[in-house]
Amino acid sequence: MICNTPNCWRRGTEASAKPLPMHPALKNALLEWRGQTLYATETDFVFRSVRNKGKKPLDLGAVLNRMIKPEFAKIGIARVGWHTFRHSVGSMLADMGEHQLTIRDYLRHSNLNVPNQYLQAIPKIKRLAQGKLVDTILPSGSLSASKSNPTQ
Repeated sequence: MICNTPNCWRRGTEASAKPLPMHPALKNALLEWRGQTLYATETDFVFRSVRNKGKKPLDLGAVLNRMIKPEFAKIGIARVGWHTFRHSVGSMLADMGEHQLTIRDYLRHSNLNVPNQYLQAIPKIKRLAQGKLVDTILPSGSLSASKSNPTQ
């Protein structure tokens, strides 16, 4: 079920209620999923509770605890939560060069400082940045020359 009324959100900001464009491939995948489910009316949730016959959403906390955390634990990753995925998406968008305002809107924050608090630079990007700094500070070839002649 899609929530289009202002009072539909139990908590959140105006930014969290703004529409977010959906890629056509994602839309098609969700429509295909809906076509395969038992409860596929307009009033049913796409990811619905079977116990509640599609009239209530799936309990995402239970999915996290029963399915996702055990799989992460098998590969040695602990302390996984839904916010882990949120941080990953924000960092991936930053790595792809997306503008901070786009990242803020995509993560549905009203304040630009909030997503910046948990974005992380990808190691590859850090190495590239360091390479640019080294190239700027040390003229081409001066590093190898200084190794061979320490008095320079």
